[in-house]
This record gives sequence, C-alpha cells and structure tokens, in this order.
Amino acid sequence: MCAGLRNFQSSGDEARCARVEESPTMTEESPTMNKDTMGAPEADTDAATTLRTIITSYIFSQIVRATAQLGITEHLAGGPRSVDALAEAIDADPDALRRFLRSAASLDLVRETGDTFELGPLGAAMEADHGRLKSVAMGIVGPNLTRRAEGFAEVVRAGRRVNTQVDGYEFWEYYDHHEEEAEHYAVTMSHVTAHCAQALVRQYDFSGFKRIADVGGGHGNLLNGVLTEVPDVHGVLYERAEVNRRAKALFTEAGTADRVELIDGNFLQEIPGGCDLYMIKSTLCDWDDENAARIVGNIHRAAEPGATLVVVDSMIADEVTDDEVNPVHAQQVSAIDFAVFATNGGKVRPQSEYRTMIDAAGFDVESITPFFDGFTHWNLLVAKRR
Repeated sequence: MCAGLRNFQSSGDEARCARVEESPTMTEESPTMNKDTMGAPEADTDAATTLRTIITSYIFSQIVRATAQLGITEHLAGGPRSVDALAEAIDADPDALRRFLRSAASLDLVRETGDTFELGPLGAAMEADHGRLKSVAMGIVGPNLTRRAEGFAEVVRAGRRVNTQVDGYEFWEYYDHHEEEAEHYAVTMSHVTAHCAQALVRQYDFSGFKRIADVGGGHGNLLNGVLTEVPDVHGVLYERAEVNRRAKALFTEAGTADRVELIDGNFLQEIPGGCDLYMIKSTLCDWDDENAARIVGNIHRAAEPGATLVVVDSMIADEVTDDEVNPVHAQQVSAIDFAVFATNGGKVRPQSEYRTMIDAAGFDVESITPFFDGFTHWNLLVAKRR
C-alpha cells in the first residue's frame, strides 16, 4: 500500500491544476468582508491559493477516476466523438456527460473541439502503456483507501486505528470481497514494482543464488525482473491463492514460468523453506510492529543459516546530509507514514528500527542503501541469517 500511494501521491499536482481557475482574492469590496474581519491579518495570497487547491483536490482525483470507470479515454482513442455518440457508447445521459466532459477538460483529460470532444494530454497518458494508469486511478482513489482517510482526526485523538472497517471489512479483507477494486489495486502495485525491479537488479547482484523467494510478491513483477536478469536462478512466489492465480500469466508471458514455483499461503503463519535468498518489498511498512516482527521471524524460521534477506521498502534515514535532502520525497514519506498507520496500523520506519527488528529476529544487517528508480525512492536492506 505505502509504495502505491507514494508513487502516485502528488507528483502531477502542478500540471493537474494548471487549468483550474482560482476564486478571486478577497478585497475590501467583497460582500463577505465585515467588521469582524477588518482587523484580521491579511492572508498570504499564494498560501491561500495553494491551500484551496489542496482542499479541492479530491474533486480532481474523482474526476480522473470516473473518467477511467466510464472508459472515456478508450472510446476517444480513435479520434473525436460527439457527446451523443459517446453517451450511446458508454450508456450515459447526454446532458450529464457533456457537463462531466467539460469538468474533465479543465484537467486536460479531454478537449472540447466544436461539437465534439477529443483526448487531451492527460487523457492520452491515461490510455498509454496498456491503460495501466486507468487501473491506478481506480485502485488508489477507490473506496477502500479514500473512505478510510475520512477518520484521520479520530485516529489522531485515539492514537490508534478507529472505524477500521469499510463495508464491514478490514483493509485486506475488503479486497477479498471487491474483486474488481482488488485487481485495480494489484495492477497499481505491479506498475510501481516493475520500475523498482529494473533499478534493483542494477543495484544488487543476484547472481550466485540458486532459489529466491519473493514473500508477498503480488503479481510477481519483482521476482520476474530478477529471473529475467539472472537466467540461472529459480524463484518462489509466496502469495495468497487468488493473487498467485493472476500472477501465473506474467511469468508465462515473460518466458520464466518454467523457473517459478507458485506457493499459496499466509506469511503471518509460515513461509516455505529451501531458498538461499528471501526478499520482501513494500510489505513490512503495511504492518504494525508486532506483525512486521512476526513476518521477519517467520522468514528466519524458514531460512537456513547463511541465507540472505533482502528488504526493499520506504525507510526514514537515520542521518541525512544536506545534499541528500529531497523535499518532495520527505513530504511524501511523512504523508504516507500517517496514511498507512491510520489505514491498517502500518509504519514507515527509520533505518535504525529496521536494524533492531531484523537483528532481534536472528539476522545480521550488512547494509542499508538508498536508491531511486526514476519514480520512487527506496531503501535496500541486506542481511544474513545467523
């Protein structure tokens, strides 16, 4: 979860809001000005504009999501269409659709050209890359994430998760009962992981290992990236049964299926043995300290002495020099830390906490190295089982 949110959190805010008209700044002639506000300090216009953009940003993200849900970009990919023709194609009310398309045009998703609408730059981007960003829009802006965010204030007061259920389900349980949203969320995570995998195989040498397990590896993008780069290694994807069923197609298409074993299970209960390297990405940050320690402990019980543990996750640096400071990255980490805490009790941990947790489980931490995949900042932790 933390990786998906971080990667798609706000990198496009400036472009997204470029066409949105701001309301005029209050003046002395404003009808809302009264004696109670006459003595108040003047608002910082730039700050107020930024704040208004943040406050209304949920509208923008829901417009993007609805555009994806309706299949608008797909139907405009072949060229401009009239509102009536598009309404018939997507089974929509023509008048409501025209109003919605003009809202979408304000975000450059579409463009109005006379009596027709065509793809705008952002709509074209949504349709590119096999339409993966459409799944991102429906996965990240879906009810399982957005509705849980409504309780942030209560979480702050209570110091723990509150009102943890959406439609009567906990976070991961929700996806078991909402398959379409689960698939979009999985595609989002796969999109993030595919970029990470390309950078990881350049960052770490996987040659020399015989059997690599990807614990909670989703659709298998990370493991497949390693298998593609290191043709002699075999892999184990350890995931829930319903996830493994979808992952099989990726390995088949990539030509690595003959070197992968798909094992169904729950990493909170046990982890399969027989591997000389265990890797786990974007998973420990989704769990509280007790469950994160349990997962690492289960890996330790499965691994033989001398086996390698590779953790790829968001981490807070223990020491940051001036030339390493990335304001956008720091802002995203801070926001995502609270989001995963409020949503499912997770945590973006400092490097020192990872060292302590992994050492307590029976591993010796050899290194923690930050790296960047072009979209997301990661930390690579390497440890050996005692």
